[in-house]
Amino acid sequence: MFSSLRMRVASRSLVKASHPSVATNHVLPVSNLDLFPNDFQVALCSIYPRQTTEDFASVADALRTCLPAFLDHYHPFTGRIVTNPETGSPELHCNNEGAELVVAYSDVPLAHVDFHDTDSSLNQIVIPFAHDVPLSVQAVAFACGGFSISWGTNHLLVDGYSICMLATHLCELVRTGKLSVSPNHDRSLFLPRVPRTYSPALARSFVPCTSDNLFNVLNCEVNVRRLYYIEAGNIDRLRESSSKAGRRATRMEAVSAYIWKLFARIVEDAGDTCCRMAWLVEGRSRLKEISDMQNYIGNTTTFATKEASTEELGSGSLSQIARVVSASIREVANKEHFQEMVDWMEEHKREGRWVERVSVGLGSPAMVLTSFHNFGVDLDFGFGRPVLVMPVVPKGRLCSAFLQVVGSPKGDGSWNVSALMWPKLAKALELDGLFKPITSRYLGLVTPAAPRPVSKL
Repeated sequence: MFSSLRMRVASRSLVKASHPSVATNHVLPVSNLDLFPNDFQVALCSIYPRQTTEDFASVADALRTCLPAFLDHYHPFTGRIVTNPETGSPELHCNNEGAELVVAYSDVPLAHVDFHDTDSSLNQIVIPFAHDVPLSVQAVAFACGGFSISWGTNHLLVDGYSICMLATHLCELVRTGKLSVSPNHDRSLFLPRVPRTYSPALARSFVPCTSDNLFNVLNCEVNVRRLYYIEAGNIDRLRESSSKAGRRATRMEAVSAYIWKLFARIVEDAGDTCCRMAWLVEGRSRLKEISDMQNYIGNTTTFATKEASTEELGSGSLSQIARVVSASIREVANKEHFQEMVDWMEEHKREGRWVERVSVGLGSPAMVLTSFHNFGVDLDFGFGRPVLVMPVVPKGRLCSAFLQVVGSPKGDGSWNVSALMWPKLAKALELDGLFKPITSRYLGLVTPAAPRPVSKL
């Protein structure tokens, strides 16, 4: 396995939207909900095996040809992210300066990439780009003929749902020449009320993003980044174990219950008596009364957080813990909660950056879980389906463990998981057997060895 992918950037060009109306200069303020994730880069990376009919030059040409028409629909992503000098808040200057298209090469075959170690794989495949650039589309060819496509952007502009929709739309346009639906960029959907109203509990869930608040005793250990898969059968068995007393747990609730129970054991061994679990809850399905919400490009996520003692988590059954997970998510999965967030941020955004308390060490150890498995990602743009699609966050979560769940492109019900966590937790997950390392062999990127001839002597 290679620790360095030896990337060589062949070209880095700016691509503008093709329609004349996009060139009109205007400022697009970010919404109050966009300010919660803070201003840092994220990406969605997909890995494709070698194609039998087309070469990498055809892939790069297809992207180069279709990007201008794609940017007509995603025109804010041709602008630049700037800070308003008067308010201190970020905003998007829509001037059609151009999205970025990067073409690069690696002399390492995908079969030799250590996908289990994210720092040796996906974090190197996503090429750094300027912080003010809203979109960097990156195509990388590998020595084996396989390739990757990455969509780099800023969390200020997208949540998980948005970046999946953006990537799916580009692939759809390359494959079919049109989009089945139009994206919605209207940030005015989330306006504060007069008077502003929010609960004390919501206000307590945020702290200023200062060095004084970035502390967690578990950070004495260096975090590790890992990629795992969970087989569909194991998820279904967990779901059965978590479904009791007439209530059927969801797959996410079941896996959350399992992880939380294991996490509590590690925390207890370290001397803590409580731990927290948090879930990023996507709001579009809870805000259906807002027109065109399903096609909205922007942030509509919130944290659902629950603390429990290691004793009750250790003694509780999976079904009991799954019910706690469900109740915790339901508490924030409503329109009023999202409106309170908008109102709270309106009152505090001039005071600087804020972070969720669960992300920092101002309490018991915490693990955050976010799921992409229901987002309907389709990244086949006419050159075959990818074998791996994963979000990439070059910047780690502040002081919490962080798991991202994505449905496998195989479509067999299995999940792929990106994990940033403490080494002791990684070891416990791997020993338990549910989380299995993603390798190039598992992804089908290793060519089977030819059978040796049998001696007739």
